Amino acid sequence: MVSKRTLLINPPYPFSEFPIIPVGLLYVAGVLVHYGVEVDVLDLLVSKYSKEKIKRKIEEYKPDVIGITCVTMNYPVASEILKYCKSVNKKLITVIGGPHVTFNAEETLKEAPWIDIVVRREGEFTMLDIVNGKKLADIDGIAYRDKDGNMKLTGERALIEKLDEMPPPARHLFPISKYLALDAHASLLAGRGCPFNCIFCVGSKMGGRKARYRNPRLVVDEIEESLALGFKEVNFEDDLLTLNHKHLNAVCDEIIARGLKFNWSAFARVDTVTPGILKKMREAGCTWVSYGVESGNQQILDLVKKKITLEKVRYAVQIAKEAGVKVLASFIIGLPGETRETLKDTMDFAQEIQTFYGFHVLAPFPGSEVREEADKYGIEILTSDWAKYDANRAVTRTKGAGPEDINAVLHKYFQGLKQPPPDPSQPRRRSPLAWDLVSGDIIENLGPIEPKGDPVEDLIDKIMEISLHPRQRVSDSIKRWYTDGLLKYDLKNSRLIWRWS
Repeated sequence: MVSKRTLLINPPYPFSEFPIIPVGLLYVAGVLVHYGVEVDVLDLLVSKYSKEKIKRKIEEYKPDVIGITCVTMNYPVASEILKYCKSVNKKLITVIGGPHVTFNAEETLKEAPWIDIVVRREGEFTMLDIVNGKKLADIDGIAYRDKDGNMKLTGERALIEKLDEMPPPARHLFPISKYLALDAHASLLAGRGCPFNCIFCVGSKMGGRKARYRNPRLVVDEIEESLALGFKEVNFEDDLLTLNHKHLNAVCDEIIARGLKFNWSAFARVDTVTPGILKKMREAGCTWVSYGVESGNQQILDLVKKKITLEKVRYAVQIAKEAGVKVLASFIIGLPGETRETLKDTMDFAQEIQTFYGFHVLAPFPGSEVREEADKYGIEILTSDWAKYDANRAVTRTKGAGPEDINAVLHKYFQGLKQPPPDPSQPRRRSPLAWDLVSGDIIENLGPIEPKGDPVEDLIDKIMEISLHPRQRVSDSIKRWYTDGLLKYDLKNSRLIWRWS
């Protein structure tokens, strides 16, 4: 069986100034590579997005299949990319995956005739079946159109039970040097699944209610591989790393036994941490945990099935501080039952617990209980313009709090920030210069440079012709990136051609 040549696309993202490589795409690429599929990646997250670039890649690489991943807020741009790909070559098989289309599969095919296949839930081996040419009707976990144009939804695909049998992620296909220049962290998974059923989340529907874990040695192998690539920090993207203490202790012990020194962060629930596990995490290098607190009002927490108490939050913050682990408390405003009074409760509670905190606005994503049963929860959904589902503006209202109330609280929160909260899931030292150079394809488009002495100084001089950044900042950054091997040059026709390594 001859596999179809495959191009995976990492689409732009509204908050791409804090870029991370999506773990789903990493593992899909890893499976395809492992099974001998010819595969490449076009990363539009850390480069300038243009149709010309997409067309050039298609014409040069000549793929048979194009796969793209997305969440709700970048679904519109992901769909638009596939539409353009079809206009370049109508014979291309276009595939889209991710949580948004998983729970909006038929609607996606109805509104986007240029999309051929929707992959639902875990996509690694589903994608392998597609590119290997398996009959679509026999592939579980997809939505597609038959030869008569009728939409078909195949059966649910079983979740990957033995995660240890997964091939390693294919980070080598991504422009790692650009991510390193942006001080991005490496993202990985120690396990999948979440047994909780918060009404605003689709995590348990995507990954299953039963937690599945990787062998701690394999987890730390992947950490070592990431550190060898140059990453300085790691973020565990697990929905709930702290659920299984035996497994987490084993991961920490493996990190300590290997003498690895690096900072890492994780997401946690306040009812799944203890002084002992936090102490062990800190010993293994954990510097941040992000607690999903959601609200400072107990009635709202109960209504959204969070199954935590405000007292548990206070205690979890306290013991993390005592262990030397910093805390980011994450809140969602606009939840069912929200009123002006409960908004004030949340503001007051966020300040009371005396830690870093961040506010987001409820976005009722497809597949979430709060969207599917909006009437039951007293939520009015104001728009299905997915580009507005960025969790930074009100797209719903409750009987007691309208968009103006929610946006006012969010505005007050941002006004009170002297600097953005250091979100454990995001890089914390992003360089504006790095982002300008990476997102604008500046290095790639400089063209040949006439050498006048030191090649690095020649590059700095050339950048200063078009940059508004201070020369010292440009000089320090370029020299560091060159020393770290992120930037390299070739000599062609006695001219310097600079590139990201």
